Amino acid sequence: MDGTPARSEVEAKAFAFDHGLFGFPSAKRFVIADIPGGGDVIKQMIALDEPDLAFTLVDPFVFFPDYAPDIPEADLQELGVTGPDQVVVMAIANVPAAVEEATANLKAPVVFNPHTRRARQVILSDDRYTTRHRLFPRK
Repeated sequence: MDGTPARSEVEAKAFAFDHGLFGFPSAKRFVIADIPGGGDVIKQMIALDEPDLAFTLVDPFVFFPDYAPDIPEADLQELGVTGPDQVVVMAIANVPAAVEEATANLKAPVVFNPHTRRARQVILSDDRYTTRHRLFPRK
């Protein structure tokens, strides 16, 4: 064995996105991968259905401590959420070559339920949030 996880192991760790992601409706299964040095703050979300499709995820609460997304109850129910311990909220980040210009999409967070392995991207109605919040303040 070469140390690469078997396909069934990877599939068992996948999250199902019944509706895909906005702009990528055919990508319905994603796995979350660690990024060296990223810890729990920065991850990579890789599509199993389209292996060339991947997104950088950030923990929005680390970068934006006042972030308070109001996830609609219907979305939580669809994910099978029965308590606050069953929700992980991440934001898709845009990380250009100049990393200090990185932004996070706080308007459309990705909500995961690790217990049901289901997830979805939610568009918030809150006007405080946009699709391009700077991760690092300008100097």
